[in-house]
This record gives sequence, C-alpha cells and structure tokens, in this order.
Amino acid sequence: DFNYNELIVYTALIGDNEGLNDQPHIKNSKLRHVCLTDNKNLKSKDWEIIQVERIIPHDTYRSQRNFKVRPHIIFPEYKYSLYFDNTVFLKQKTEDFIDFIFNEKNIQREEPFFCLPFHSQFNLINEFNACANNNLDSQIRIYEQLNDYLKTDISQLEKNAFWGGILLRNHSHSKLINISEIWFAHICRYSRRDQLSIIHSAEQAKLKLIGFDLD
Repeated sequence: DFNYNELIVYTALIGDNEGLNDQPHIKNSKLRHVCLTDNKNLKSKDWEIIQVERIIPHDTYRSQRNFKVRPHIIFPEYKYSLYFDNTVFLKQKTEDFIDFIFNEKNIQREEPFFCLPFHSQFNLINEFNACANNNLDSQIRIYEQLNDYLKTDISQLEKNAFWGGILLRNHSHSKLINISEIWFAHICRYSRRDQLSIIHSAEQAKLKLIGFDLD
C-alpha cells in the first residue's frame, strides 16, 4: 500500500570541495533522485542536479544541514523522503533498501516516523568525546552543548548514538516538521555535527527515533 510516487530521494552538496559520487544502481530505480547544490559546475549521469542558494552565505556546513534536516521546505510536494550523505554508496536498488527498513521495523506509514542507523559503536557521550578529541568542530561549541544537555536531560547521553548519514522520514507530517525545525535550531546554536543534537531534539519534540542496524 506504499505509494513510491510520494517519495523523493536526495542528497546535498554545498561548496566546491567535494565531487558527487557515482551511484550506478540509481538507473534501476523508478524513484526521483535529486542532488541539491550551489556548485554550478557539478554534473552527474546518475543524479538530477538542482541549483540552490546557501541559507547562511559564509557557512557551508550549516547551509548544507538546512537542506538535509528540513525537507518539508525543499520538497513540500512529497510526503516521504530518503536522504543520504555523499559518503554513502548504495549496493542495491533504492526501493529495496527502503523496503528493508520498512519491513525490519514494521513501520506504520501513516504514523510519524523518523528512521536512521545506529552509530556502529558509541553512545552519545562517547560521540561528544570523539568529536572533541578529533577537533571535528569548535571545542567551545561542543562543550557548551554538552553542558546544556547535561542540565536538560543527562539520561539521553547514555543512549546509543545515531549516524546521520541516512534519514528516512514522512517529512510532511506535523510532528516531523516540528522536530526538523528544533534540530536545525540546535545545529545553528551548537555544533554543526548533527548527530550530537538529534537525540535531544527528538526528546524535546516528543518523537521516538527509529534506529536500525547496518553492518
């Protein structure tokens, strides 16, 4: 009963520092696959290229997160979306991967759902430490965020961390719009490392995240 005409598959590349990876299995899919980019020289034989503007002109990271986190603004004509980072390489047809998630988690498609993979090894507090130790963002922002989360709900820091490289959502649902706006606010206020804020954003939005395992 799932209507694939209501689903968009997309990625977002902002800035000129990264090329778009080939995705040869896209040709076997009937879904629309879109790459949002501000790079006017970017071309692809697999993706449909759509030119966009940065929401924060001198911040490529948060401008990219704007498209990643808020599909309800970018694709209002679609009900569902599958986002994946340019680091992800699909080994099968996109529909098969989506069916794998739906079937594994027995998702009720009319209810609000937000699916993303668990991190391979860390809980959230360890993910904070890893980002800080590897200088993946401003130390001040990371520790300010951690301090605020400790005061907000320390128990959330003990949960399994998620990896934000793949996001499957019914993004037009009001509860998904709410968490998307909260999540983007956290990314702008704190670290740009979006996996650090997704758990507390979901708790604030009163939405349960649906995690799944990948090898």
